[in-house]
Amino acid sequence: MRLRAAILAFAAIMAVAVPREAAAQGTLERPLEVRAKLVSGATFAGKAQSWTFDALTGTFGTHRWLELTGPDLRRVFTQLMDRKQGTHWLRLGELLAASNGGERFATEAFAQAKRLGVPDADVAAAKERARGEAIAREERERMDAERRLQDQVLPDDATARPWPVLSDKDRAAAEATMRAEAAAALETVGIACEPIVTDHFLLYGDLPRKDLERWGKDLETMHGRVADALALPRDMNLFWGKAVILAFQRQDTFQVVEAAVFRHKAPASLRGVCHQRGPQVFISIWRGNDDLQFAATLTHETVHGIVHRYATAARLPEWANEGFAEWVAKVCVNRSPVDANRRPQGLAFFRAGGDATKVMAMDGQKGTWPGDNAIGYSVGYLLVDLMIAERPKQFGAWVKAVKGGKDWQEALAKEFGMDTAALARAASAWYRTNDGPPRR
Repeated sequence: MRLRAAILAFAAIMAVAVPREAAAQGTLERPLEVRAKLVSGATFAGKAQSWTFDALTGTFGTHRWLELTGPDLRRVFTQLMDRKQGTHWLRLGELLAASNGGERFATEAFAQAKRLGVPDADVAAAKERARGEAIAREERERMDAERRLQDQVLPDDATARPWPVLSDKDRAAAEATMRAEAAAALETVGIACEPIVTDHFLLYGDLPRKDLERWGKDLETMHGRVADALALPRDMNLFWGKAVILAFQRQDTFQVVEAAVFRHKAPASLRGVCHQRGPQVFISIWRGNDDLQFAATLTHETVHGIVHRYATAARLPEWANEGFAEWVAKVCVNRSPVDANRRPQGLAFFRAGGDATKVMAMDGQKGTWPGDNAIGYSVGYLLVDLMIAERPKQFGAWVKAVKGGKDWQEALAKEFGMDTAALARAASAWYRTNDGPPRR
């Protein structure tokens, strides 16, 4: 991160020194009709009236060159530039090297600049500036994408407060904090290790590193599946820095960490838990001798962390929060035990005339969740399984609305197209005579 900061600082200083040719820049003698695509996905069209090495201005307003996609930047810039000027080719190469999608054209522009007499040192300096510009551009685009996501999720009258969008500097600081707190947690049980690092996770523990590496890859695959189900960009990191996985071989190690670090007395039946401390996400878990149960629990608890960090801290109702986590653990874990553990009990509930609306009304804060024999998990799993099989897009829209602060029952009727009674009737009608979900 020090290198990145140095590059950004260097780029800011050197940007002042970029040559600014007065000839062939400024107001155009004859406006030029242009049309181009922006990195944001929008397009603009109109008459270009003036330009500089930094931006293009016309009847469409002003757009910085780096707002354009690389191919369109190259096409429009070459229509305006003086092709006999080496400094123009130099600036084009710098812009293309820093742009979104134009990197492959930069080499050609730099080569032409050299052929027109631009010194190698100037080309090298332009490439260095481009590196800094690219880093800054990528950061802006990521933050803009996260803000757009929150704007899409949150209604105008939202009551749920969005998670802050972090700069690269803030995200690096958050990850450093997560690393430090994970190391401190491991000290309580005498474990010292470097984490397995993936795009979204830091995995620690006393398991063999090859196993942690495998779990890390599996979690990344799962993260992509959850992103698809919730209509999120796959490359978006929702976590505060990264999520931390604390994975232990033995139950007693897990219980000591739970008590010492999270102030939680873990019952004997508990294999893993997701701790949501403000914006932070920690998953603490023990492995034992059942790898499939370990994998299903790890996936289940990590899904809770993803949903927690999706746009706001607003929670889904218990049945959906647990049901969705179980659904993901079923579809993402090879030979998952989830279905065998949950479906028979859920089917028996519906075939005995059980009323799913009563399960949907259960609330952990009121002490009613998960009901007798933990029936809430099985019924919630079957409800979510049915919802995603029948209306996957509407399911994602419903989750988005709830995360935006809407009442989950009102959102269910509006976004999914069924109120609680209708959903309960649909589930009862289907599961009374069918063992599995509908096939699309």
